[in-house]
Amino acid sequence: MRRSTGSDTGSKHRRTFSLKTRLFLAILGVALICILASALLANIITHRQINKFVVDEGLYPANPNARQPINPQPFNSAPRPANPQQTVPRPAPVPNPVPPLPQRLSPPPEPSYLNWIFVLAGVLGVMLALIFSLYLANRISRPLSELTGASREIAEGNYSERVEVGGGAEVEELGHAFNTLADSLERNEELRRQMVADIAHELRNPLATLRGQLELMQDGKVPQSREALDSLMEDAVLLSRLVEDLRQLSLMEAGKMDLDLVPVDAAQTVRSVAARFEHEVAEGAGTIQVRVPDELPRVRADQHRLDQVLGNLVRNALTHLPPGGTVRLEATTCPGGVLFSVSDNGSGIPPEELPYIFERFYRADRSRARATGGAGLGLSIARSLVEAQGGHIRADSEPGRGTTISFTIPTYTAASYQVGG
Repeated sequence: MRRSTGSDTGSKHRRTFSLKTRLFLAILGVALICILASALLANIITHRQINKFVVDEGLYPANPNARQPINPQPFNSAPRPANPQQTVPRPAPVPNPVPPLPQRLSPPPEPSYLNWIFVLAGVLGVMLALIFSLYLANRISRPLSELTGASREIAEGNYSERVEVGGGAEVEELGHAFNTLADSLERNEELRRQMVADIAHELRNPLATLRGQLELMQDGKVPQSREALDSLMEDAVLLSRLVEDLRQLSLMEAGKMDLDLVPVDAAQTVRSVAARFEHEVAEGAGTIQVRVPDELPRVRADQHRLDQVLGNLVRNALTHLPPGGTVRLEATTCPGGVLFSVSDNGSGIPPEELPYIFERFYRADRSRARATGGAGLGLSIARSLVEAQGGHIRADSEPGRGTTISFTIPTYTAASYQVGG
């Protein structure tokens, strides 16, 4: 297929009729052809039937120019007498065996009134076809025109525009697909605006703290103590983590995240992640529990990314963990892989917010997340990393009883390693 340039596209657009016009012309053309063919066929058949009827009834000979047979025997013929004076009795008249010549009839005149009837019927048929074509073309093209208008509204930024579904099964399916697309675009636009606001907020707070602390140190109002430097370092770490999370998200969405899929010891990974967070859990007066069976198959995963997923989930659980709460890390076998889960007995997530927790910058409790330095990217990154490694992730929560986030990673096999490696 040849790719058209902008000028070609413009010229084609100027020469192209609208769908409504093309439908109208197509339906009208078919109707005219049918009417003309029917009229011509009816005319031919009618004339043939009339001529056949006239001939069959003997109203005029089939061939008016044909000569009629003549009887060679004269009427009332008798032998002549030998003697002219002798009178011969005249025989009785003999009926002539040849029938009398039929009266010749000229062919009847051409029934022109039939032609006028056919012409009148054709004109009436054309008018009806014209009206029906206009109605049908308008009925078919109206939903498409509404879709076109709604598409232009969305292109101008009015993402709340929707169309009323109607006009046949195919058009209804197209209308449903358009409304679904509009819902997705509206949702994505809301997320984009929220993301821009969240990024600005997340960057502004640490930067404002850093700037304020440095200005105080420059003015000599705050001594350059270890505590002040530690506070500055924490803000710098938050900024660094936010920038790194954004970079990872952009790489994963572009499909450019490099993964080193190798056999990974699932049980050891869970234990090492739990050990890494034991100090943070203890500071919050909580506990962390690990439940891993002795015999757990290896999984086909990226060791660093699997640690990152579990770490993000544990950190998210700690954010919502009440004093004295418990975080549980579990790993069990499941069909085709290993099921990892991280649970807490915190406040839980409202049901209406549960479908959105894996979206970027989404936080069910914004005040708590910001107070703990969360930017709402941890779960989004976890979902992207799990799906990149061939797994699935889900969340279950009950308000007041806690949240469980679980994901699967495929089991390592020699065949899978050869395919992935």
